[in-house]
Amino acid sequence: MNKIIASVGRNGTNHSADVVLVQKLLNAQKIPGEITPLKEDGVIGNKTILRIEHFQKDILNMTHPDGHIDPDGKTFKKLVSGAVRLDEKSASAFDFSDNGIDLLKSIEKLSTTPYDDQTGKDITAWVEGATIGYGHLISSAEWPKYKDGITREQAISLFNEDLSPYVNTVKTKVTASILQNEFDAMVILAFNIGQRAFTHSSVLKMVNNPNLKTTYKNLEDAWKAWNKSQGIINNGLINRRQAEWDIYSKGIYKQW
Repeated sequence: MNKIIASVGRNGTNHSADVVLVQKLLNAQKIPGEITPLKEDGVIGNKTILRIEHFQKDILNMTHPDGHIDPDGKTFKKLVSGAVRLDEKSASAFDFSDNGIDLLKSIEKLSTTPYDDQTGKDITAWVEGATIGYGHLISSAEWPKYKDGITREQAISLFNEDLSPYVNTVKTKVTASILQNEFDAMVILAFNIGQRAFTHSSVLKMVNNPNLKTTYKNLEDAWKAWNKSQGIINNGLINRRQAEWDIYSKGIYKQW
């Protein structure tokens, strides 16, 4: 549980379990200039106290950092707000979650007959946006195979085949440590915009390097810039990008 029962740090009570939690939380923060993690040994020493002061100075902008943390104090609350980062892992360690799969299926919607992705209307002849199953774009060469429709089971199999390359793209192209919800959001984005577009996107560059300067104000702006279909701003894509961003930034899996 992310809670201490007594004060930690300079002139603190420093119960061992409380100190361990604070050390874990400090290690989960991105503090400028701090690379070496603290030993999570429950012993309050100069290194832990100095790390608390560094956090207070650079993250909380305290003019006079005191190296002291109270259970209900500002410093601890700020540490806890970043506690979810304790679950960060390499992208290669993740798989697309059940929550992500269920949401993506609900977004793409199942169609066992071909339709035009641009208009949503059923089609009997191939067009550039020909789609079937869970968002599978039908190439002209595939048209004879899918023109008469598919079963639900075939749609699920096709979905899994289509999804695999996008999962692998996020696994291999994201070099930053991330969370499960962030991984899922990027898979859903890549599934929609394409592997090549995702690989060369400012989104990927800014995830891998949060300090990178681009033409976008922040990662959210870069993400939501993917709002056009055939060069025209699309309300459906605006809503989709917001849903993806809610997954990435808040862990909220919800269709618009």
